[in-house]
Parts: sequence; structure tokens; C-alpha cells
Amino acid sequence: MKIHWIITVLPFWAMLWQGRLAAHEAGCRAQLESRLEGDKLTLIGHCQNAGTQPLTLRYELLTDKKGKSGTSRNAQSGNFTVAPQQTATLSQTTINVAPADFYRVQLRVLDLQGTLVAQDSLVHQPGSRP
Repeated sequence: MKIHWIITVLPFWAMLWQGRLAAHEAGCRAQLESRLEGDKLTLIGHCQNAGTQPLTLRYELLTDKKGKSGTSRNAQSGNFTVAPQQTATLSQTTINVAPADFYRVQLRVLDLQGTLVAQDSLVHQPGSRP
């Protein structure tokens, strides 16, 4: 009876392990796209699955901004599935910026256990434009 249970469960665990490895090894690539129009900066997070299996992951898009108008923070997160050889749009946010503002944006892609799989970031120091 125990041998039957092991044989039944083993393929399930192998599938879970393979899916976890796929997220780490198959090349999930995070990309943070930015578009500046006047004083509005639009940020769009993407995840590209370069592997051969669908991936179910979690994302976090974190934005910090400091300027004359004060300090602001925004956090967006959620789960998503991206098909093999496809790119998923994860989240979009728009912030008002000025040349004297400091801002940092971080896109993190994690597996469902919370392990970091991929990331991208953007940092703006006062006096420079993105």
C-alpha cells in the first residue's frame, strides 16, 4: 500500500519541482517600461517567459517619489500566468514628476513561495531625465 502511494505522489512532486525550476531556469525576464510625456511618467511592468512551460508567478511594482510636493509611495501586486514564449503586462501606474524629484521604481517577479525570480528597476536622481 505504501509503495502505491509513493508511486502516485511522486509524479505530482516531480511536476511541482519542475514548475519551480522552470520559473528559475527557463528565463522569466522582468522589464520595466517607462514613458515620459510632459510631467507625467507612465510605468508599465512586463514579464517575458522564455521557457516552454506556462509560469504562474507573483509580481510587485513598488514606487517611491520624493520632491517639493512631498513624499509618495505606491505598491501594486498580484498573481499572474504567462504562456510559453509570451510576454504578460503586469501593471501600469502614472506619477507626476519634476526634474528636481527623486524617484525609484522596482518591479519584482517572485515564484508563489516568495523566491525572487527576476527584477528590473529605474532610479531617477535630481537633475537628470529618464
